[in-house]
Amino acid sequence: MPVNYPDGTIPVSTAKEWAANWRTFISNNNPAFVTRSFLIPICDFQNIILYNPDAEAVKAFIGLTDPADAESAQLMLVPVSAGEELLTLPLVGGGVGDTQSNVYDVTTACPPTCVTSPGDTLDS
Repeated sequence: MPVNYPDGTIPVSTAKEWAANWRTFISNNNPAFVTRSFLIPICDFQNIILYNPDAEAVKAFIGLTDPADAESAQLMLVPVSAGEELLTLPLVGGGVGDTQSNVYDVTTACPPTCVTSPGDTLDS
């Protein structure tokens, strides 16, 4: 039976690496952080609600895909239930104890990627 991972999830190990890269970057540099916002696809929110109906919050983490490049910033979303981060979910179609990532990231950092929207915006 094929495994269906929720759209937008990334492996927990990748999320931990990116978050550690961000902390290292901040502690080693005095960066002029250029990212002002993140564009987050609705599928992230839809899947967080679908797979975590008891979650009372979402925690956002900043990470870097490249530990030396602030422009590689990513925003990772983790559902929270009873005060605990829900990093994994039971694997659909898996065996007992099999899990899959519950860390969401299909975000786009603005800048460098997003185009400033026309008209009244928080980006201007």
